[in-house]
Amino acid sequence: MEYPLTIEAKGDGTTDPPPGTYLRRAGTVVTVTARPAPSADFTGWSGAASEADDVVEVTVDGNKTLTAAFETASWPGKPQSTYLNPILPGDHPDMNIYIEGDDFYITGSSFNISPNVEILHSRDLIRWERVSRVVDPAWSGLEASTSAGGGTWGGFIVKVAAGYRVYFAVNFNQYFAEAESLAGPWGEPVHVEPVGPYTPPGEDPELVSFDRGTGYDDSVFVDDDGTTYLVVKAGQCKWNGGTGGEENNFGVNLLQKLDPETGQLSGESIDLSFVNWDVENGGCGDPAANPDSAVEANWAEGPTMTKRNGFYYYFDSTHTGCGGEQYGWRSATLSSNPEDWTPLGSVLKGEAPFSGAQHSTAPFQIADGTWWVFSHSYECESNWRGLGRQGLLSQVTWIDDESGAGVPVVNGRLGEPAPAPALPPSDIPFLLPVNDEFTGDKLAPAWTFYGNMPSDRYSVTDRAGWLRLKPAEDETRWVIQKDALHAKAMIVRMDFTPEAEGDAAGVRLGNAVPEQDLTAFPTWVHPISQEVSVARVRADAEDRIRFSFRSVVPVLNADESAYEAVDATEISFDAPAPAERTLWLKLVHGKDHEATGWFSTDRLTWTQVGEPIEIGALEDYDTVNMGWVGSQAGVFASNASADFDVFTYRDGFTAIAAAEPDQESGTEVVSSQSAGPVLGGLEDGDWAMYGSVDLGSGGVASVEIELQASSAKGGAVEVWLDPLAGGRRVATCDVPATGGWETWTTVTCKVSATGSHEVYLRAKGGSGELLRLASLRFVPGKNG
Repeated sequence: MEYPLTIEAKGDGTTDPPPGTYLRRAGTVVTVTARPAPSADFTGWSGAASEADDVVEVTVDGNKTLTAAFETASWPGKPQSTYLNPILPGDHPDMNIYIEGDDFYITGSSFNISPNVEILHSRDLIRWERVSRVVDPAWSGLEASTSAGGGTWGGFIVKVAAGYRVYFAVNFNQYFAEAESLAGPWGEPVHVEPVGPYTPPGEDPELVSFDRGTGYDDSVFVDDDGTTYLVVKAGQCKWNGGTGGEENNFGVNLLQKLDPETGQLSGESIDLSFVNWDVENGGCGDPAANPDSAVEANWAEGPTMTKRNGFYYYFDSTHTGCGGEQYGWRSATLSSNPEDWTPLGSVLKGEAPFSGAQHSTAPFQIADGTWWVFSHSYECESNWRGLGRQGLLSQVTWIDDESGAGVPVVNGRLGEPAPAPALPPSDIPFLLPVNDEFTGDKLAPAWTFYGNMPSDRYSVTDRAGWLRLKPAEDETRWVIQKDALHAKAMIVRMDFTPEAEGDAAGVRLGNAVPEQDLTAFPTWVHPISQEVSVARVRADAEDRIRFSFRSVVPVLNADESAYEAVDATEISFDAPAPAERTLWLKLVHGKDHEATGWFSTDRLTWTQVGEPIEIGALEDYDTVNMGWVGSQAGVFASNASADFDVFTYRDGFTAIAAAEPDQESGTEVVSSQSAGPVLGGLEDGDWAMYGSVDLGSGGVASVEIELQASSAKGGAVEVWLDPLAGGRRVATCDVPATGGWETWTTVTCKVSATGSHEVYLRAKGGSGELLRLASLRFVPGKNG
């Protein structure tokens, strides 16, 4: 006799044998296996069996139904418990923060990277998105300030009745623009008029007075009664009497009241220039009395203010480079009298690798009562200063006396995981350069230019789905984003054939505009222009693929009073270009400061161009030497138009070092004798995130993931894409016991994905440390 066995599957999964009705002889034992989809979990059987195991045996001794239940796997909804600095990787100097309800906004210096005055938004202080850029690069006020080091300095937001004002500096004077929304559009910038000449303390205003402008790297302070002050900084050090009454670059620090109606200064001013008078409290004193260059580096700049428990707190920075510090002052009243202000000494001093942490925002309080601050710093000890002054988040604690007067103490731990702000999790992607297929009718807001890029020099509408660069003859044009990672593989797909000698186009990483006149820089700046690129070029009447590194250094004249020439060097390798007009170029950039160049006709098979090139000089320069701006990544074209329809900043098909997560929870970086720094400490539920990973574009898709792993007892790695934004688990990779932490194996599991994603690797298993990871890499295949 035969009986029917009906197998069902509810949810995202199937069974083996597949769901259906099967006739089986009485007494037959049927083995059924539950097979959840990658994004689902098996939750149990019902009907003919109730076991939780995914494999069950059913004896057919009558009509029976067996149902396998599956449910979509969900990412834990709790807030991130720890975070890693930098929160804003890449160049984010001179930040100021504005808070409105549960929303946080940051502005800072753009210099000659345009459009200028970028506004960022966050809800959790960890994940930031671009809201708008305030200043059009074609604005006439920038015409005399577009070279490296020019552009806009600082920036801060003020709420007004009609919407918002954003203030910023050009040529050491303040301007503001207005809009109804922080998303813009923004009006034409308005100059903030100085209220009159400035007389240093102790001098006769009829004999000694100077036009000091309205400052740079200023901020704003709003008192409890709504009175708004421009917190001004102009110049450095202490007034020393000058020579014959002439002006020197003495430091002026002022609180100047703003008229809320006009946005202009009202004329009322509180003079805090005494912060420049001595070295101990963060100024540099009298330059004549302190000729040592290290002392003269104390500038009392980047001033900010906050108020707490009825006390005013004023902060300024010694200087903006490695070794800089933040100093503080406290007063019960706003007064120009130095006796009313208590110096608090150094309240923020960075630690390796961010030992230049300073130039901070005003400390601010969040909903749970904790206080926080953003500062900027180079990676001073790890040979990565070329990334610029990166954005760091730190918690602030206060040491109070009985009166409520406090001293802010900024917690360290800048180079390791720290407890995260207790704010709801955000679905905003972590801020990194974007991968782009140029499908919109304008450039994505991550893209920028050096100075003013005329609209007739680029287009995303001339050819739908392509970015077209259109340089004039003997001209190079760049479209760029902030460099932000120690290691990555940048890729472009390009339609371009060079016709004339010098025609070129490709992918580039560089620290300045190579064509600017380096001999025009002042001698206190030591400019150097460097770039590494992979390009298709016309050279010696041949169509070539060129991988090159170029460095341009100015040369001083005999008396070292001016730069008189430049010394240019280049390392390059060429290979014959393929016959195809459309091809892929790849620039791989490793943690060891080595770069390699590649080309392909299908993004699946790659040909290396020449040998690796060491580019450490590009990655460890001080941005003060090249106009304050960190390295920029992007595409370029010289002399002739070129079309790009894919730009990838972080290629997922090139190995990613697991020890370089952008954010993490519960992990640690450990040293392996055989694999170098690796991601360790992975217990059940711990995870690491790698942002802005391209898993397939231009007709190529991810079909597998490879994990280089070791494990003492075995575990598993769940692969999630964009879980905070409602994304899914795409794979669970079992990692076998390898016999020890120094024995590595490559684990491969199937993945089907395209597009740019945040990739989360989450450990799963028993107790204790489950596994360690050296690298991850997605395996490409044709899409469809």
